[in-house]
Amino acid sequence: MVTFLLGFLAILLSVGMAVACMLLVRRKCDISEMRMHHDVADPLLSVVGTLFSILLGFLVAGAMQRFDEARVNVQEEAGALADVFRGSEGLPEPFRATLQKNCLGYADIVIDEEWKLMEEKKSSDRAWATYSEIWRLCVNFNPGSDGQSNVHQAILAAISRLGNYRTLRFAAMLNQLPLGMWIVVLAGGGATIAFTYFFEVKNEKVQVVMTALVATVMALNIFLLANYDYPFSGDVRVNPTAFQLDRNLFQGFLQKRP
Repeated sequence: MVTFLLGFLAILLSVGMAVACMLLVRRKCDISEMRMHHDVADPLLSVVGTLFSILLGFLVAGAMQRFDEARVNVQEEAGALADVFRGSEGLPEPFRATLQKNCLGYADIVIDEEWKLMEEKKSSDRAWATYSEIWRLCVNFNPGSDGQSNVHQAILAAISRLGNYRTLRFAAMLNQLPLGMWIVVLAGGGATIAFTYFFEVKNEKVQVVMTALVATVMALNIFLLANYDYPFSGDVRVNPTAFQLDRNLFQGFLQKRP
């Protein structure tokens, strides 16, 4: 789980290590000799920095896009659940009450149980059972008129969308950057910072500030990638707000029913 506090501490540690390594290089290397290698080091730094910036930029943009897709899928799933609930108004009792009760139960389980489990990349068996019960109820229902048949077909389509977006929610839960890619990101960031050590800067304080700024920008981008890489945990996450709206709607509607 990536939190702002954890990220802040990681950034401070990264900047501190970068500055410490820079000071170590200054102590071990003759600064005057570094000028002799500027003609080679400068274009190499440009190549390494550019390639890593492009890679990191694409990764961050991809992570943010996946995060937004996960948010939209959750909204669509909640919208499909609301369509099932509202559509049931066109069907007779006791089927209508049973179906609406299961819709409310599904929203309750997703909000109160499943969302916490998703932080650990797990799903709720109770949510799956409730979803299956909604399917079973609708599949076994026999419409008594053409109007009920039309409503029944619309509800079945909404349940199908509910299942599709539920599956996409769990796909987003499991779709993260692999460990190998994180090793590439961290190694590339470290290499880019290390290249800045081998330039002659006579004023040590100025080089400390420059190194700290480069390390901070690098760490902030990696922190941004880590925040958006997994959309269901940490301080930057997709919340079950759409399902909470569903639950409030369902409860209010059922309370008004005589």
